[in-house]
Amino acid sequence: MKRKMIIFFLALILIFVSYQFYKWTIKEFHVSYIINNYKIEEYYHKELLDTYDFVITKKGKNYTFTIQENLKKKKRIISSIKTYKEKEIECILVTDKNKNNTLHCRINKEQVSLNYLIQTGNEDFKAIQEKIKKVSIDYPSVSETKKEYHNLIVYNKNILENQIFYLWNYKGVYILDQKENRYAKVLDYDLYDNLLSCTVNDKYVLLENTSVNGIKNIYYYDYKKGKWRIAKLKQPISKDSYINGVKDNLIYITDRKLKKQYTLDIQKEKLTEIDEEETKYISYKNNKKIELSKSDFFLKDQFFKDHLSDERIEGDYTYSKIGNRIYRKYKNNTPVLLLELDSIKEWQIIGDEILMLKEETLYSYNDHNGLRKIVEYNELQYNDTGIYKLGEK
Repeated sequence: MKRKMIIFFLALILIFVSYQFYKWTIKEFHVSYIINNYKIEEYYHKELLDTYDFVITKKGKNYTFTIQENLKKKKRIISSIKTYKEKEIECILVTDKNKNNTLHCRINKEQVSLNYLIQTGNEDFKAIQEKIKKVSIDYPSVSETKKEYHNLIVYNKNILENQIFYLWNYKGVYILDQKENRYAKVLDYDLYDNLLSCTVNDKYVLLENTSVNGIKNIYYYDYKKGKWRIAKLKQPISKDSYINGVKDNLIYITDRKLKKQYTLDIQKEKLTEIDEEETKYISYKNNKKIELSKSDFFLKDQFFKDHLSDERIEGDYTYSKIGNRIYRKYKNNTPVLLLELDSIKEWQIIGDEILMLKEETLYSYNDHNGLRKIVEYNELQYNDTGIYKLGEK
């Protein structure tokens, strides 16, 4: 009898361990279910947090949105949906299994963000807010508190806790975060043009390409230690080089003159040629790796992210700028109007953050925090190419 009990408990432990291992290995899944006549399509994929993308449909109207929570890869995480209407606005109040509430709204045939409704001061939305005032909902909010630092005006409270903004100042960088502002000089001369820089996590990386003999020195600002470091290359790469992008903490660099492509591991200060036989070159489109031949790769510059078109793709999402408005579309569903900002002259998508430049002001947007000013810097009016970067702690 005792032996059978031991075997039974061992079997239970094995089943439990196997189930936990199975859950740990799950990278993505898709489930469909119905609540209050709303059809819910739930798509899960693992990022830093559990990420759930939703398409909720009823009578031809759909709502798309994302929830990021550590939910231990649970399925069917929505527990209730309630509908609220006020004239031309219809909203659904979604509650998940952790009892968190999110609100998603449409004006006529178009889904719009809460940021847009608050930004435009929509009176019908205010009436819906009054109806559900006892429900705990995180609405986007921005701060108008600003601080002068050198020749900048900084809105530190609008910078998220994990964010670092870097601004190039021709001899060094301004470092802006939620708590403080710093300046770190690195050069003894002004560097205006052909700025080759990027960020890798919290580090700002600068390729010094002013010498006619090519790039020999790579400077990088170590945010945690608050100082510049220098990596000296054993073999210089030509001045006619550019940065393809950053993937998995590696900087991809292409030398147009020598027809070579490298990865730079700035943490190890190591530059590695991707293929010494020069038969394979790497690019990324929509986060998917592409291997190209030499002839195809050098037909044009291969940037991992398109900064020029009015349509950008980030994973399963397509972002579009139409006039003064920016939309986001999940897969083939109808787009969501996120924000309206006139005179946008440059914009980038970095993860779930949208960076926008209007005259001398840098703005940032995400669904949770809304559209907010980050910094006003006069130089942004005249030299915006590569002058600002976003890093993460």
